[in-house]
Amino acid sequence: MIQRARLHPDRLAALAPELARPSYDRARLPVGIVHLGLGAFHRAHQAVYTEDALAEAFGPFGICGVSLRSAAVRDRLAPQEGLYTVAEQSATGARLRVIGCLREILSAPRTRPPWRSASPIPLSRSSR
Repeated sequence: MIQRARLHPDRLAALAPELARPSYDRARLPVGIVHLGLGAFHRAHQAVYTEDALAEAFGPFGICGVSLRSAAVRDRLAPQEGLYTVAEQSATGARLRVIGCLREILSAPRTRPPWRSASPIPLSRSSR
């Protein structure tokens, strides 16, 4: 079995030259977008669109993705610091590219903001 190294920011320069990668400095990319849900649609379309926009004009548009159901995506992407690869197919052929705009990954079931109390406050209707 071939053991492959995980994708990681420290290894981007060592990737094959035909593999597209972020053209901007990820270390300078602040979070400016919070997206609820880190499913395949978001990663394959919305984050790719954001990546294209960043390539055209760098701005504060890093994504904080919040998984509302499970920590599985976060657990897979965290060791890669949010980097992942997308395969694109067109009439001219196929290409692989690394998406780098995902800067922070949270999981709602396991991440509790510090301002939220440990026990929920029951809501009640007031009677008039």
